[in-house]
Amino acid sequence: MPWLSIPFSDLETKRALNSKFEIEAIPFLVILQPEDNKYEATIHDGVELLNRFGVQAFPFTKERLEELEMEEKEKRESQTLINLLTNHDRDYLLGHPAAKQYDDGVTSSVKRNAFRHWAGCLEVPVASLVGKTLGLYFSAQWCLPGVKFTPKLISIYQKIKQMVVHKGNEDDFEIVFVSSDRDQAAFDSYFNSMPWLTLPFGDPANKILAKHFDVKGIPCLVILGPDGKTVTKHGRNLINLYKENAYPFTEAQVDLLEKQIDEEAKSLPKSKYHAGHRHELGLVSEGTGGGPFICCDCDEQGSGWAYLCLECGYEVHTKCVRAVDRGSMVDS
Repeated sequence: MPWLSIPFSDLETKRALNSKFEIEAIPFLVILQPEDNKYEATIHDGVELLNRFGVQAFPFTKERLEELEMEEKEKRESQTLINLLTNHDRDYLLGHPAAKQYDDGVTSSVKRNAFRHWAGCLEVPVASLVGKTLGLYFSAQWCLPGVKFTPKLISIYQKIKQMVVHKGNEDDFEIVFVSSDRDQAAFDSYFNSMPWLTLPFGDPANKILAKHFDVKGIPCLVILGPDGKTVTKHGRNLINLYKENAYPFTEAQVDLLEKQIDEEAKSLPKSKYHAGHRHELGLVSEGTGGGPFICCDCDEQGSGWAYLCLECGYEVHTKCVRAVDRGSMVDS
């Protein structure tokens, strides 16, 4: 590090600082500003600010941060597919050869609009995606949760494609892979398992988009509407909760699905025993002790209704509960 440090042996000062600024997790960056010859903490979320704005956040004043927030707001309001996914050197995305696209369910309009080959892939003009609902899939082969989620997303992707075709809206949905892979070989191997489009490996847009959408962890699925504006950054969670029914991922669609689930929950048992856990699980919702969680059975995100063990905090999606005969259970 090029800066100063509290001596390692000065435990008293370190404890005092931890207590004063209520440090519960690291890394944690507190910004102190000079005020009347005293330094006062004006910012407690310095790590997030640097992730979002980088050096532009300096000198971390209220006025500077308000300027940056306004700039971000203007960027969101002017956001389009073209300015998100293209640059001066590239106006296309990469897709699989037509045979693979056909096998994996990508419809003919993508193939018609793909007109050049690039390293064994087809170049698909970004302009051909304008007017579609688009998912930006942030993932990498080294990310185990991503590797586990990708097959589920492929299945849902294909079902959504079939669903929109049946409704007469051919090819109104597409996904673009935004890679965090560490080398070309890993990228090639991972993308070869996917039926959708991708940004080229190493393209600056991969990091620019992650920063633009404030992606803090992968896998992450950001949904863009037909106008290119952000619909939701929680596409992964919506896929886990509602599968293909989440499409087109709008607030109105989610509200409708939540009302349906609330109605269905009225007929669910108030408690259950689950084959993966020895204690009785109780039915909870966000209003009755539940909330966002990671399902202990499928390891995916969840919210809303769930079965929760009040003894140890074990929590599962209602759909993940596997009935068990209590007489056959052995309390370990």
